[in-house]
Amino acid sequence: MVFPFELNLFEAKIFSNRTFMRAFAKKLCMICFASLGFAALGGAISGAATAGVLEETPAVPSGNEIALQEILFEVRQDDSRVARFRYVMPLMRQGLSFAEIEEDFFHLCIGVAVPYLAVQNETVDQVIISMADRETDFGVTTSLATQYFEAFRVENGTCIWEGF
Repeated sequence: MVFPFELNLFEAKIFSNRTFMRAFAKKLCMICFASLGFAALGGAISGAATAGVLEETPAVPSGNEIALQEILFEVRQDDSRVARFRYVMPLMRQGLSFAEIEEDFFHLCIGVAVPYLAVQNETVDQVIISMADRETDFGVTTSLATQYFEAFRVENGTCIWEGF
């Protein structure tokens, strides 16, 4: 089978067939929009496509309920651009370990962040996916919240893990 984009499975984390098919379908849709002259069709389609990519409660491999808190863009001192996708997973309060939700991070990067950045025509050097047990203010330290983070670089339409 020939794919209209590259997936470097050696550099990316292993993910399930279901996740692959979702990512493939979303990527294929992005290619279809591009071939239709997506940029020329105006803001109405852009808003609709963005809404489809950013589900309020996206499904994740762990099966846990999550909600998008916010997306932040920042430019670091070295001029690199970072997109932060901040999620809340209340079930983490019951002691979920990082290993139990680890696949969720890659899934959110490839299934939400990459399509969102493409629709928004944003280019970033790094995507950081964070998961917290409650909403938190960005950059404010709190001992009450449990938070996990994963960092990825986006190349050729896939997410490549960059451990902290």
